[in-house]
Amino acid sequence: MQCERLKTLLREWYQEVRSFTLSPVKMMELVGRHIKQCAVCQNDPDLPLELDQLREIIRVPHTVSVPQESFTEEPVYLYEDEATIEEEEEL
Repeated sequence: MQCERLKTLLREWYQEVRSFTLSPVKMMELVGRHIKQCAVCQNDPDLPLELDQLREIIRVPHTVSVPQESFTEEPVYLYEDEATIEEEEEL
């Protein structure tokens, strides 16, 4: 990374991400805005690789979604319940 201004901004923004006052997505938007306006960043051949590494570092933790189990129980019919009650009464 050749741009000293971007290095300084990244340090500041990273601290904000760590303290949960800035989202990682917003940080990458700010980085993109800086790159569009900065001639040094636009001519830096290593910047895309470094940005990919940065995305890996600050990525939002994945939430594990618990798959909902679908129950395939056999339906219980009223007449089955009534039949067992009648059988018990007869005994």
